[in-house]
Amino acid sequence: MQTASLSSDVFAPELASHLSHTSRHAAVACLNCGHPVPDRFCGKCGQDAHHTHRLTLTDMPHDILHSIWHVDKGILYTLKTMVLRPGPTIRAYLAGQRVDHFRPLSLLFMITGLYALLWAVLHIQAFPPKDPNMPEAVWQMQMTSTKFFMKYLSWCYVAMVPVWALFARWLLRRGGYNYAECLIIAAFITAMCNFFSLLYLPVMYKYSGTPQIGTVSMLFMVPVFAYTTWAYGSLLAHTGMRLFGRLWRGLLTYLLESVDSQRIQSRAASR
Repeated sequence: MQTASLSSDVFAPELASHLSHTSRHAAVACLNCGHPVPDRFCGKCGQDAHHTHRLTLTDMPHDILHSIWHVDKGILYTLKTMVLRPGPTIRAYLAGQRVDHFRPLSLLFMITGLYALLWAVLHIQAFPPKDPNMPEAVWQMQMTSTKFFMKYLSWCYVAMVPVWALFARWLLRRGGYNYAECLIIAAFITAMCNFFSLLYLPVMYKYSGTPQIGTVSMLFMVPVFAYTTWAYGSLLAHTGMRLFGRLWRGLLTYLLESVDSQRIQSRAASR
């Protein structure tokens, strides 16, 4: 039987036509390595052939429960590939090449939980010393809202993933991704942004409560802005769209996410 190996450049929309001639639960060839799969698991790479179909919303409850109770292998490999080539990594995952990767929701929950724990343990103050000219009531309100938001910032990002997936669904529609796939896309990229925040914690700790903390926080947004724009834009590489068009759509996705984040922060500050 002739088999075809899928490269990392295969993207999720092509998967539907590939699976139309095969059973949903009995793949002819492993989508990860191309090896024939007569049973549930691939004998070459070990991937579960029953769970490599195109992702839909009906798969989300299972993935969420699995992400809470299971820890998969491949976290270092996933972090490395997401840093170096986020677009091809996500497209390969959506296309069924999942055995080597950490599940995106598991990655998101684990990194976010670790970040929140370290932030609480280190007692980082993300605001400068009090301005003598500022009224005490205003200072207390700003300090309370900033403490609350920074403490739960990473979890706020997790909660906003479904909304950000809608932004991605709209702006990346040329890529042919469905909403469930956009949830995975947003989860991967949000996990990486939280990972960068985790790496930046020593710097935040060093400048905690100093006059420079605001500048230090703003400087961190530069690489996050660049990475997010590039990551979303690279998900359109297979469409033939020019680089400027891809980056423009990636930038718009990031800007919409930023506006949404600021909206949440403003609501928290007003309470």
